[in-house]
Amino acid sequence: MSGIYRHPDRPKVEIPDLDLLTFLFDSTHCLAEDDTVLHIAAEDPSRSLSKRELRQNAKSVAYALRSRYEVGANGKGKDVATVISSGQPLLPAAFFGVIAAGGIYSSAHSTATVEELVRQLQTSESRVLICSDDTVEVAGRAAEIAGLPRGNILLIGSTPTWALRCLDNHENLLGRGSLAWDPITDRGALERSLIVVVWSSGTTGVPKGVKLSHRNLVSQAYITHLLGRERADRQIADGTFVPYEQRSLAHLPASHIAGLFGYFISNFYAGALTVWMQKYEWRAFLRYIEKYQITQLFTVPSIWQRIAKSPDVKGQFASLRIAQSGSAPFESSLQKTASTRLRMAEGGLIAPTWGLSETTGAVTLSQSYETSEVGTVGTILPGLEVRLLDEDHRDVRDGQAGELLVRGPTVTQGYFNNDQATQDAFHQDWFQTGDIAVRKGGKLIMVDRKKELLKYKAKQIAPAELENLLCAHEGIAEAAVVGIASPEDPSSDLPRAYIVPASANLAAEEVHAYVNGRVASHKRLRGGIVFVREIRKSAIGKVLRKELQQRARRETSRVVESKL
Repeated sequence: MSGIYRHPDRPKVEIPDLDLLTFLFDSTHCLAEDDTVLHIAAEDPSRSLSKRELRQNAKSVAYALRSRYEVGANGKGKDVATVISSGQPLLPAAFFGVIAAGGIYSSAHSTATVEELVRQLQTSESRVLICSDDTVEVAGRAAEIAGLPRGNILLIGSTPTWALRCLDNHENLLGRGSLAWDPITDRGALERSLIVVVWSSGTTGVPKGVKLSHRNLVSQAYITHLLGRERADRQIADGTFVPYEQRSLAHLPASHIAGLFGYFISNFYAGALTVWMQKYEWRAFLRYIEKYQITQLFTVPSIWQRIAKSPDVKGQFASLRIAQSGSAPFESSLQKTASTRLRMAEGGLIAPTWGLSETTGAVTLSQSYETSEVGTVGTILPGLEVRLLDEDHRDVRDGQAGELLVRGPTVTQGYFNNDQATQDAFHQDWFQTGDIAVRKGGKLIMVDRKKELLKYKAKQIAPAELENLLCAHEGIAEAAVVGIASPEDPSSDLPRAYIVPASANLAAEEVHAYVNGRVASHKRLRGGIVFVREIRKSAIGKVLRKELQQRARRETSRVVESKL
């Protein structure tokens, strides 16, 4: 079939037929040795876990969940354990322990409200809730409303000792026994398995639970590291390889696919050290980057934006060898500016990626040493296939915009307890991402989310394009664009910009002039400019557009009412 795009050199890949735990703990594919330290606490590096210690704690968690709560006792992939915790080194042990017990790992962001957590507990029919000291109040209230017994709430802690305590009697369940997992090598069983449910961000609607299997997660680890390992092998062969310690700072939520896959799986697979922040805080983030000489950093555009503009950045990132961006659009001017501020050891660029929870993370990857990839999200990963389709499901030509569809071993089977959403998400056997992109020169260039595109007199407007343009203005700290209905033409959207000024002297007239001189006429901010103190975002840095759209509707409604 024409219009199917793959990696030019590695269109097909043989993925190991192994379950996730065997793949990481017991196979030669994983670079971590038993004594490799994989996790430490940023505030107290003496709180550390090696691969051997992680295995012991994971088996102990599995034993506690099986013996006390019968997780997995009636078959694998049926019982959900929900985790709401801030960052800490023992969190990966809970992740692997739930899977080893035969359960399904589900996670909520540590700042989730009671209402949000109740919805997640009820939708997933959770059997156990694991929380940390700073989330215990929300966990307790949500569990009560959801009908989960207090005895089924566990408190996870990494200091002063490793602990998984019952909330009702404070009994520590760690160290009371060990439960080994059952290795799986049958490909069909690996594909059908359900071990993780990741919840979509819900920035434009109600969050949905994305089902992930052993096959999804092993495939993602294997293909995202494949090209880098092959490049390292070539460098070793020709004597140009320069080894370095891989160290990553866990500052993104581990409830999001970027944090879950990156901190629990990807770093483990590479034998890399993960330094855990309890929660992201800007000055602590800078301090730990420098203190631990972090060498690889994946973060979101809102943080790259701050790195690019903040006077606090003064060489803390010089140890970086790999820098990547994802989870939201990353404009080329920000890519260049932030890359310059980093002063990376290799002198490369921040490498944009693109992916979704439904694809277990990245679908594309760009290399920081390839300057030709500026403005793109790079090349399709080995073993995956993508198509670009128009609204009639016809393949578009190179240079034309279309919706991205993905097929491959990392694509989800669908949504948890939501057959209708699953059915709507697929076209034949292709997952419909809802993202609009253009393919040029073998690279993908992202346009925007399909549902977020605006139309003015039948011409499309991508809010992300306007937001990136606005953020490039030195007087603008942050910006978000939504559409308001045109009073003259209900079929047209008028772009309205919400702007956090970096300068008190910034005027709307200056912004209008700046935009009008750089975009086509139909993209002008006809919906107006509103200066605000902050633009609310999700935990992963995505603009909460639903809130902004509601605000815009209220504002325009008041204007209409005042004229009546």
